[in-house]
Amino acid sequence: MDYYRDILSRLIDIYERRKIFAKDTSKVRAITLDIKKAYPEYVNRYNHKVYKDINVAVDSLVADGYVTSDKDSSGVYSRVKLQLDCAPQCYKKLRRNSIPEKCENIRKVLSNYKKCEEPVLKTIIDNWFEDIKEYKKIAYDLKYDDERIEEILNVLQAILKLDKETYIRNFSTALFKDSKKFQKEYRHVVESILYDYTEEIVKKEGILEYYNLYENPTYVLIKGDAVIKYESSLIEVAEMTDGIALSNASLDGINEIAVRAGRVITVENLTTYYDSDEDDAVHIYLGGYHNYSKQKLLEKTYNDNKDVGYYHKGDIDVYGFLILESLREKTKIPFEPLMMDVSTLEKIYKAGLYKELTATDVKVIKNQINEKLIEYKDVLQYMLDNNCKVEQESLKALEIMGEN
Repeated sequence: MDYYRDILSRLIDIYERRKIFAKDTSKVRAITLDIKKAYPEYVNRYNHKVYKDINVAVDSLVADGYVTSDKDSSGVYSRVKLQLDCAPQCYKKLRRNSIPEKCENIRKVLSNYKKCEEPVLKTIIDNWFEDIKEYKKIAYDLKYDDERIEEILNVLQAILKLDKETYIRNFSTALFKDSKKFQKEYRHVVESILYDYTEEIVKKEGILEYYNLYENPTYVLIKGDAVIKYESSLIEVAEMTDGIALSNASLDGINEIAVRAGRVITVENLTTYYDSDEDDAVHIYLGGYHNYSKQKLLEKTYNDNKDVGYYHKGDIDVYGFLILESLREKTKIPFEPLMMDVSTLEKIYKAGLYKELTATDVKVIKNQINEKLIEYKDVLQYMLDNNCKVEQESLKALEIMGEN
């Protein structure tokens, strides 16, 4: 081991952790390294080579003026102290950039995205600018790695530009000429960043889909008394017991959707879609948050059938109501909640078919109960009071148990 460089590197690490570079060095306590703790073999009397190598390294560091240290009567060093005014020379000796230099490199990277108009990316850039002003590490394990930060920003910018359903492997190939690179090197970090910076409260596992990036093709499932008309054909949905699955790519070709039932009910979960058997209704499976294609389908359905009622059936948890509000806001359709009320929740809670709230659930409920979700205050308060939330599947389970 090169003990000279290793000792110097450890001292500079301590120097950086304490952010001495941003302080008045006359008022900071000494930067020292306990040699015996850092290198236990140093005091192993059977390992004379380590003892000798470390002593030579410390002797050289003292001679070069980078540290001060004293030997005891047996020739053993205890602690070495960094000479703070020599820190710039230490960086040069180690061929290492200082934190201010690293932050300046990051600032240059961020400046390339300064004119970005996309709100999410703009907020990220602004926050990271503030971080480096204070010499803070960038989160998500990006630290002071300007090259990695630039790569991540490039990926984020590409994702935020997607305006239609895109498959991950195709996206990765387009960006990197490698169908697996996004998944292996960027997905985890990108998901975390988008999850934290997306104003809409979306479950982390669905955040990429929220931005139109999918593992595989997705489908809209429709069942009930409706007719879907294309340019030269039509589909009688009622003739198929479980309805029909339409790929997102096929939705643009629809000319008209004629609903013959009195209600359109959107459903959050797949199992519940198949279980749903409300009379006089057309059911549409969304699969959590709707995307651009599904939004267009819902808007078309509403524009062609404004005389029917529109309802949403989702999980009785905070995310179920946020999905409902997202539907209303994005589609401008007056959806009403279906079986998402206090009485339904209470019935399932008393049957023991509920889950306890997570710390995140509680936090989101408390943040939203008097704001975006004030309309559902009673049911959300019941969740808090009884520490419960309910998945849609519990409705069918209640029926299986013979409860009314």
